[in-house]
Amino acid sequence: MLTKVFKYLFVINAIILASMITYGKLFVFRKRKPQFVSDYCATIAIFIAIYSILSIVFAWLMPTTNAKLIMLAFALSPFAIGLCATYHTEKYFTLIQILLVAISAIYVVL
Repeated sequence: MLTKVFKYLFVINAIILASMITYGKLFVFRKRKPQFVSDYCATIAIFIAIYSILSIVFAWLMPTTNAKLIMLAFALSPFAIGLCATYHTEKYFTLIQILLVAISAIYVVL
């Protein structure tokens, strides 16, 4: 029962995170109001933190070692992508991050 609750929370958080990143990239980050963009970025940071914490919880709940390592990789991926991204490659790494969030949601469901 508790695993199903965490599973639904993780999937909902992953969907919200991917949609917020996509919406922000398409519309929000081009706005001229710095206060709104700053608040939006802070909200995305909260969802990334929740995503990482839930990934670590799932790494603890998974039965096999391979599944645990995969979930730990998903938990650390936003931070690794952030370290690798530069100004010129930001679009590509944003796409990679959205795909990893979607793949992690599918992995948890299956």
